[in-house]
Amino acid sequence: MNTISVIVPIYNAEKYLEKCLDSLIAQTYKELEIILINDGSKDNSLTICECYKEADPRIKVINKVNEGVSVARNTGIEVATGEYIGFVDPDDWVEPEMYETLYKRLQNSDYPICLCNYFKDNKRASTPKLFEFEEACLEHDQIIDKLITNMIGIEDITPKYIYVMGSVWRGLYRKSFIDEQNLRFKKGISIMEDLIFMVQALLSTEGMCIEHSVQYHYVKNPKSVLHSYNKNMWIDQVKVHNTLEEIVIAAGLEEKMRNRLDLRYISMAFSSIFNEANISGKAKLKNRAETIKQICTDDKLKIVMDRVKFIQKPNVQVKISELKEFINEKWPRRNTSSS
Repeated sequence: MNTISVIVPIYNAEKYLEKCLDSLIAQTYKELEIILINDGSKDNSLTICECYKEADPRIKVINKVNEGVSVARNTGIEVATGEYIGFVDPDDWVEPEMYETLYKRLQNSDYPICLCNYFKDNKRASTPKLFEFEEACLEHDQIIDKLITNMIGIEDITPKYIYVMGSVWRGLYRKSFIDEQNLRFKKGISIMEDLIFMVQALLSTEGMCIEHSVQYHYVKNPKSVLHSYNKNMWIDQVKVHNTLEEIVIAAGLEEKMRNRLDLRYISMAFSSIFNEANISGKAKLKNRAETIKQICTDDKLKIVMDRVKFIQKPNVQVKISELKEFINEKWPRRNTSSS
């Protein structure tokens, strides 16, 4: 049995796919099962997958109708035979020793998860993104304080904050742990579905390993869901926030996380407005204007902006106060009390 199953969900990734697959084939750890899930691609992705399958018996190809990245990854989990599972996005690539390094860390530990650092790649540079702590292992309370809080949201909207990217591709996970905890990717969400998975996984473990070497290359793809116009961005962002809020409350962490959740909601609103203002957006101007109005009149947003605490810089608080006044003047809160 192959020790590690690497799951790659693929949709219209022909431009980047060969580099991704080459980096997996070149892994110094050879006991791999490479599972390629073609999620109804309309380009040559499936052809590329089949060619690589012919050249390397470790590769399995599953061709399915398009149902989104969550279902694609879940399909991979169901068919995986490895003791451990890794995830790679098709427009990214990995260092040759990534899985050997993470596997060795977990073999010398009783923990079910190991996360590594990563590079953020664009056309100009490859920038390492590092954990801002030195521990090689974290216990449950440390996981909450050092990782989950900073995945949920920032402590302050000023530039000086610690952000931890909650992406599944930066880790290796024991499959028995995934199955025992019934961890799967949430269907019906097109963005940040792996953040939800990651938060649930980290809350479910008593400890984990941290590998401080930089092993994964996250490539900023301008055509990806996160970096291009998305007509459903606000709806999906709200789904993500509501799900995270439910997870946090169920874990008894609402008081600890409330301000971060509120700041996340405000950040979501700004990013969604910016998305609608994107001149390359295909939606009609009238429809985009209506979405912006919907965001600005959102009842939860107004509650959050009244409640949120801005921890540092007074000038930031002044700007937010001015924004609150502007929204309240333009779109007064509806009176929901009975007459």
